[in-house]
Amino acid sequence: MSEENTAVLIAGGGIVGLSAAVFLRRHRVPVLLVERHPGTSMLAKARVLSPRTMELYRGHGLEEAVRAAPPSVFLAATDVVRATTLIGPEEYRGSRPPGESVAWASPCPPALVEQSTVEPLVRARAEELGADVRFHTELGEVTQDADGVTASVTDRASGRRYTVRARYLIAADGHRSPLRDALGIHTRGRRLAHVVNIAFEADLGAALRGRSVGLAYLARPVPGTLLARLDGADRWVLMVPYDPERGEDPRDFTPERCVADVRAAVGAPGLAVRVLPAVPGTDRVVHTWELASWVAEEYRRDRILLAGDAVHVMPPSGGLGANTGIQDVHNLAWKLAAVFQGRAGAALLDTYEPERRPVAELTCALSTRLQEERAGAGGADAAARAGRIALGLGYRYDSEAVVASDDEDGLGASGRPGTRAPHLALVRDGRACSGIDLYGPGFTLVLGPDAAADALLAPDALAAPAGSAAGDGCLEVLRIGREVTDPAGRWAAAHGVGGNGAVLVRPDGFVAWRAPVWDAESARELPGVLARVLALPRLSVAAGR
Repeated sequence: MSEENTAVLIAGGGIVGLSAAVFLRRHRVPVLLVERHPGTSMLAKARVLSPRTMELYRGHGLEEAVRAAPPSVFLAATDVVRATTLIGPEEYRGSRPPGESVAWASPCPPALVEQSTVEPLVRARAEELGADVRFHTELGEVTQDADGVTASVTDRASGRRYTVRARYLIAADGHRSPLRDALGIHTRGRRLAHVVNIAFEADLGAALRGRSVGLAYLARPVPGTLLARLDGADRWVLMVPYDPERGEDPRDFTPERCVADVRAAVGAPGLAVRVLPAVPGTDRVVHTWELASWVAEEYRRDRILLAGDAVHVMPPSGGLGANTGIQDVHNLAWKLAAVFQGRAGAALLDTYEPERRPVAELTCALSTRLQEERAGAGGADAAARAGRIALGLGYRYDSEAVVASDDEDGLGASGRPGTRAPHLALVRDGRACSGIDLYGPGFTLVLGPDAAADALLAPDALAAPAGSAAGDGCLEVLRIGREVTDPAGRWAAAHGVGGNGAVLVRPDGFVAWRAPVWDAESARELPGVLARVLALPRLSVAAGR
């Protein structure tokens, strides 16, 4: 068999794997992505991209395309009902509240758009940036050694088999993750139900009776059934629980059974129903998934790193699963790039799990609460909705890639090392921007307006040389009042330092370190801080490009 080579092999062409390809290509890392299905899924998955996800897409040339895409049908279909059947009397009816403004915290409001609409946009952007994306391509046996990963790959259309040699592999291969299973990595949490998705077309006008129903919790054909709009007025998905321990199997859901279940859920025995393929280009009638809340016990095994549903699964309420996975691979991309390009020690990758696993655990707990409240007597309460926003923007990393100052307790909470650098209105190159627009793909040192102008040691070594991109690993130095203007004078307070302070921000937009006063002493400390963050025994910034 022939052999191909790449830096990073990505297993899985869902929104997480495709996003990983985009993020890695921004760092100019060679990427090969393989996905066994012939195309992206049409089924209802994530419908809301969170402010943080939209911030990430903003920084990678995707925000405009996502906002220009057709919005989710849920934008208009806001009613949530509970009944025995859709046509029957309601036990409960409510409306999902409108989205709360996040302008105080982010320049990016959430985007209510179907994942099935977003995935082709992300794929196109990945390919535009130079990623090698191969659908209808199946990953086979994977082995790894001290220097890399070797994978057997099959082109499912032609049958051609070949091997791929990669430095690292990202397993974004879904909740069943063959790679996770092959590695023997266990999960911890709760599995609430096994569910089949039945996508179908039908005119439900008579059963809806003028209601703008987006979600319906039903007792037919079995308790726990959920009916949801898909991507059009007459396109829906019926989610039916089944129990493998009682001998029930997804193969029991023949086309005839699917039609009967839809009619039972609607309460219309003669309803005309057309069942749609679960995955375009295949003859699969149903798609199966788990209503569950669990987190994997490991996120990494040597050169294989897991992300998205391969390491965490959470109930769909709140739309948190895909967003959490996208943020996983954004955290991982800059670290893989730094290690691959020789700018960081391999131990930098050890910070991936301690940073992302606690976020997944908190998110699973919140989404489980939202699911229980939605399926109970009413909708999610205001505190839970606020928690979703806070969790998306306000979590804090605690790892070796974060350095706290000795006097950290005396500084402001905002801008603490390990937190996302705050949003505030700034001006750069004569254009209005957010603070988050200053960061990536390299490290950024931001000096306050009153910071000592002569306190940089070896400025030629610390600043990106002319003609060199910050993404090459150089440290970009920006001064408030010079390269960046702070019209409202909020920068210092927002970052918890004085006007003569400084903040070091990682490529992912998280604060790595801050100095309450930027002077010669803190400038001498900076190389050691960067060395610690990058898992290097010592650091020569100029040589680290």
